[in-house]
Amino acid sequence: LVIVHHQLIPLPLTGGFLGVDLFFVLSGFLITSLLLKEFNVSGSISLPRFYVRRVLRLAPALLLYLIATLIVIYFLHPEELRAQLKLVGFAAIYLTNWRLALGWDYSLDATAIIWSLSIEEQFYLLWPPVLIAILYTKVKHQHIAIALLMLIVGIALHRAALWSAGAELNRMYYGTDTRADALFAGCLIAFVSQFRLPVRVQATLHITALFSLGSLVYLIATSTFNGSFLYRGGYTLLAIATASVIWSLANAPDSWIANVLAWAPLRWFGEISYGLYLWHWLLLRNVSFYSWAGEWETPFRLAFAIGISAASFYLIETPFNSLKEKFGYRRVESIREVGPEARGVPFGTHVIIQTSE
Repeated sequence: LVIVHHQLIPLPLTGGFLGVDLFFVLSGFLITSLLLKEFNVSGSISLPRFYVRRVLRLAPALLLYLIATLIVIYFLHPEELRAQLKLVGFAAIYLTNWRLALGWDYSLDATAIIWSLSIEEQFYLLWPPVLIAILYTKVKHQHIAIALLMLIVGIALHRAALWSAGAELNRMYYGTDTRADALFAGCLIAFVSQFRLPVRVQATLHITALFSLGSLVYLIATSTFNGSFLYRGGYTLLAIATASVIWSLANAPDSWIANVLAWAPLRWFGEISYGLYLWHWLLLRNVSFYSWAGEWETPFRLAFAIGISAASFYLIETPFNSLKEKFGYRRVESIREVGPEARGVPFGTHVIIQTSE
């Protein structure tokens, strides 16, 4: 959707930029699900190991991208190198979204695309410690879910208040405080997935997910960046609809929607999507192929971006991702769960099993 929004694929979707919101919800769901799984099977959550896994997943490709950005600027626009160094600095410490939101520098340069990753990283820094503190207090998951729902509503009201007060669009679009409802919607659905819901309730939620999917298609096809609807509740409705679809997919992995999304080419694009999100923007903002590609410049730029992203995935991201296994968590299971005969040790003894999540 983001690639379409940046006009590298000619489809009439005015709301392609909402692909970022779908990603926020999915990210909140996945990260929270992984943390809950770790807590459920090990009785604790290791923050150092979590952050090492995040660094191994995200930092290598980003570092390569930032270096490439400086190289491109040095050769193509050397007069902009000093300014670019400052923007790369913001990106390296994940503050790109705030420099855009607060007007420190409005440049839509090659690092501007990192605004969403900046919000993600700020979420990684804040949410896991808070979640750990909550889990250790043994608060019921139902109460946590209610608190998350209230937080989502609060963020929606905060964003609407800024709109009514005449705040700049950049402030509302790029601010972490005004976009976090999508991330927390993913967190909420991760907790809902922990509940043992009655069959009738599950069926109702699956039907709701179909209506939500239709709503997502409509919003993506018609929404505009500066439309008041999104800032007066629309972003939150989009997040809730996305969360509904994700819950349905996670709880019905054999559904026709899940089978469509499991199509091999889509899965492959999912694997390289992190790199593609970065590299297509550098090529779009700073590199021209028109002198020899002519009218085929746009499809050539997209193909080139896909090629670089695939190379980044296989040569850079995959080797570092494989190192994450060394920083998995330890599973602690009561011998009652696996059977005393399985280990030949008394009841109550704990078995430590290394996992790779």
